[in-house]
Amino acid sequence: MIDYGIEESLLALEELVKINLSITREKNLNLLLDKILTAARKLTAAEAGCIYILDRTKRYLHPEVAQGEYLHNSVVPLQKIDLKPDRRPNMEEVAAYAALSGQIVNISDAYSYSGFNFDDIYHRDRLSGIRTRSLMVVPLTDYEGVSLGVMQLFNRRVSDAGDVEPFPDKLEGFVKAFAVQAVVVAENNRLLAENRNLIVQLDETNQVLQIENEELRSRMSGKLKVDEIIGQSAAMQQVFNLIEKIADSTATALIQGETGTGKELIAACIHRNGPHRDGPFIPQNCAALPEELLESELFGYRKGAFSGATQHKKGLIEAAEGGTLFLDEIGDMPLKLQAKLLRVLQEREVRPLGALESIPVNIRILAATHQDLPKLISEGGFREDLFYRLNVFPIELPALRERREDIPALAHYFIVQFSGQYNKAISGIKPQVLDLIQSLPLPGNIRELRNIIERAVLLAEQDGVIEPQHLPGYESTDIPVTPLEQELEGSASLKDIMGRLEARVIARHLQRHKGNQTRTADALGVSRRSLVEKLGRYNLRENSCELN
Repeated sequence: MIDYGIEESLLALEELVKINLSITREKNLNLLLDKILTAARKLTAAEAGCIYILDRTKRYLHPEVAQGEYLHNSVVPLQKIDLKPDRRPNMEEVAAYAALSGQIVNISDAYSYSGFNFDDIYHRDRLSGIRTRSLMVVPLTDYEGVSLGVMQLFNRRVSDAGDVEPFPDKLEGFVKAFAVQAVVVAENNRLLAENRNLIVQLDETNQVLQIENEELRSRMSGKLKVDEIIGQSAAMQQVFNLIEKIADSTATALIQGETGTGKELIAACIHRNGPHRDGPFIPQNCAALPEELLESELFGYRKGAFSGATQHKKGLIEAAEGGTLFLDEIGDMPLKLQAKLLRVLQEREVRPLGALESIPVNIRILAATHQDLPKLISEGGFREDLFYRLNVFPIELPALRERREDIPALAHYFIVQFSGQYNKAISGIKPQVLDLIQSLPLPGNIRELRNIIERAVLLAEQDGVIEPQHLPGYESTDIPVTPLEQELEGSASLKDIMGRLEARVIARHLQRHKGNQTRTADALGVSRRSLVEKLGRYNLRENSCELN
């Protein structure tokens, strides 16, 4: 490896002096950024490079300058990058990750597994006939740590005849110095263009209007409002489809799923999208209280109904008038109360303890459980007639291990939540940590993931990132080996392991969708073109069909 010493430092200093002189004379943003990118490429021997600048909404990265033959001549021009698609941090696209986390990303081979989505690069490579190997992405952040954009450098080649090499780690400090110059240029240009305070106020107003317009369009189009429910996986999209079908009705629904899968969030989502949305949403865990207390809590009582009943008390069923009553862990409700609840469902009325007459109620009842109710019925622990009354519209929630592709988005959501709660500026999470979390069994599902991230935020340094040592039970010298790793450990390299794993996942989805390539690509979240390429790479074409 080349030792970057005095000569390279002097070269970097010389280029920085030239740029500083240019800043004082040249006011054109594109020309200045082009000079900065040229100098960075000269120092790093990069074949190509580009600079993205964050727009005023702080939502999109826009390509400002690009250099290198295959970037200029490609039929696939650089596109703007959405930092928060679906209002969630975009941590799969490498430029978005660098901008959001403030971390330099240095990848020696874009075709080896890194945790990032390089489909756009692969597509450009196929069309240009050039293969991207090494890649360095440098965030452009000001002195307060606010992101202004990113610089990308591609394919380090020291000589025309030499092969593409990785960017040495020691180059990162030099490139960061050029990034600082780009920040100065972008910031000066922005300050000269408009008053900063007015821009911020206008941006905030525009963002509010944009959100309100999106919500208005959602209501007008009937689109489901899922709020804080995170799930781009095929399994969660099926859940959303079911919610959309039941939302406009008053039908009773039974939500089933393992503990920690978010059953109350789903119930609240059904309420918010239903005809009772203007009424209260009242949750009650049936396993949290003993039978007598649960009965009085649900049905209420009249003064003198029992010793200690000194005044009337309205029960939750009556209090939910015009809204929704959510009964969590319905499988733990005592049989006596199951009979009384059945009457409420059948007659739409409730009789408080000690009352002589029933009170009509207009409520929607949603129930949830992690238990196997048919098995409880066979054991005599649950009423069969109540089960059929509740199970009008069953919704099965997938366990987190069945939707692991949602884990990165969930993790980043909890990082933002706990960073604000504990007043800690956590700039991101390392891809290695996400890989470790995705390999965990997580029997506690989202609740367990939430606890893991909360602990990691507390352990992380101020203005730092979440690292592997912040995970519970992590030992850098003794990383647990999963059964899948044991099965694949005979592979020669990480690339071979990831290839075998990817082939297995694709084959399973092909089988699930009966060889339909379009549906398989949608389920995997990749383009059909990318899927076809992978089918050829892994010799899976014989298991696929061309149906659309």
